[in-house]
Parts: sequence; C-alpha cells; structure tokens
Amino acid sequence: MRFSLAASLLLAVSLQAQTTLIEKGRAALDRNDPQAAIAILETAVAQSPRDAEAHYVLGLAYGAQAQRASVFRRASLARHTRDEFERAVRLDPNDLDARSALAEYYRRAPAWLGGSDEKAHEQEREIRARAKETRGSR
Repeated sequence: MRFSLAASLLLAVSLQAQTTLIEKGRAALDRNDPQAAIAILETAVAQSPRDAEAHYVLGLAYGAQAQRASVFRRASLARHTRDEFERAVRLDPNDLDARSALAEYYRRAPAWLGGSDEKAHEQEREIRARAKETRGSR
C-alpha cells in the first residue's frame, strides 16, 4: 500500500511539473519570446516524450522562432515545427488544435519542406470527422 501511495504522489508531482513547464512555455510565447519558450518546452518534451500538448506547443514555439529567424535558419526551424506537430497528432489523434496547426503548416510550407495541399486536406477531413464524432458522443 505504501508503494502505491508513494507512486501516486510521485506521479501527481511529475504531472504538475509537466503542466507548469507547458504553462511557462506558453507564457514565453505570450511575451513574444519564442527562444525562451523553446528552451522550456524542450525540457518538457525530454521529461515527458509522450505528452502531445508539449509537442504541440513546442511546434508553435519553433514556428514563432522561424518567423523571426534569418533565411538560413528558417528551413531547419520549419522542419522542427512540422515534426513537433506531427508527433503531437501521432500521440493524440483527437487533438484538433495540433491537427489544425499541422494542416496550416502543410498548406503554407513549400513542397521541399513537406508542404502539400493533399496533406492539408487530409488533416482537414480528419478534423471534420473527429469533430463530428465528438458532437455525436454528447
């Protein structure tokens, strides 16, 4: 019994710390400081690699950094953005925010960075289907 109580407490503390890191990353984005957000959110992802929200918000941070970066760094940051959105969707296929961000990435990015209208349409179809499922289950 002691072990399960200790394990439960440890899990609760770990989840709270993870939430706090994500909140700090979002706050850095709100302050228009994507570089700080990336540092915070990379820690969050390293601590909890299966946390879809952490990957999604890290993708947002990479995207924000790409918009301010030199032309030489933009491609690398764009790939990181795409990779994080794709991971978030893989980890939580029902995360409509992550799917929407991924669809937007596919729509705007050139083909050599993974952009594709076909891929964007696929994400949009998934969003509609999953939104319909959610409404139907209420």
